[in-house]
Amino acid sequence: MRQQVCALRAAAACALSIALLVAGGGSWTAAGAAAMGHLTVGGKLDTEAQLLTEMYAQLLRHAGFDVTEKAKLGTNDIVHNAIVSGQLDLYPEFTATGLARLKLTSTHDDQQDYALVKAGYEKQFHITWLAMAPLNDTYGICSTQARAGQLHATKISDLGSAASTLTVATPPDGNSDPNVLPGMQGRYGFTFGKTTVLDEPLTFTAVQQGKADVNVCYTTSALIAKDHFVLLADDKHLFPIYHPAPIVRDDTLHRSPAIASTLNPLAPKLTSEVSQELQLEVVNGKSVSQATTDWLKSAGLL
Repeated sequence: MRQQVCALRAAAACALSIALLVAGGGSWTAAGAAAMGHLTVGGKLDTEAQLLTEMYAQLLRHAGFDVTEKAKLGTNDIVHNAIVSGQLDLYPEFTATGLARLKLTSTHDDQQDYALVKAGYEKQFHITWLAMAPLNDTYGICSTQARAGQLHATKISDLGSAASTLTVATPPDGNSDPNVLPGMQGRYGFTFGKTTVLDEPLTFTAVQQGKADVNVCYTTSALIAKDHFVLLADDKHLFPIYHPAPIVRDDTLHRSPAIASTLNPLAPKLTSEVSQELQLEVVNGKSVSQATTDWLKSAGLL
């Protein structure tokens, strides 16, 4: 009887192992995930950040890590404080945002900016920047074609004479990042009369509804093309270069060095055009998870 029970237990264990292998597509098992380790991956609020967070999480799971995903965790400060305190192991950050955190200004040379932010984060926070992508999601000032026409504006400096009477709608980071609205006075010599802080997609709605005249937009936003907005030229080069990269706690990377070899191959495939396409898919109703999965498979990464 004892032998029969042992045999049944062995058979059950074997069946469970096979089921786990099949469920994971043959790439990993629960035991394998435990061996690779647990990671908490976070991200910011905007759609592009959600896409990047999901990409990192999916690739790490595919490599065998046990991943807890905290997408849409919060603003720049919230995710930064979370990784510094150890609540997050990694998240997608942008070079110019990192420079602002270090109280450094952009050199407007992407490689120099990356070297500065990489060295600064290592020294100050013990955080490693992995490979950065060519995607450049900087800030811009947008408006509808009709309103831009009324303002006779094709570039930001054209807004100067009317700026004090205009309302700008902006996402939270556009209002706090010193390289965006706080830098307008120093670079362009004006500030807007009123500032309304909204989630980035809603800034487009505010302009369409006449509740704002212009909005701070992300230059890879799918809504620029979808809603037929005009992106005004940054003719005095206020906005720095924003290349994304995974940033990882040093202690996490030391414990799990495969994180780098898992995520670095993603970097060269992430272009501004890819971001625009994926964001437009989400705007048109596809989930962040599905859009990410489909693209990672098409790119040969899953």
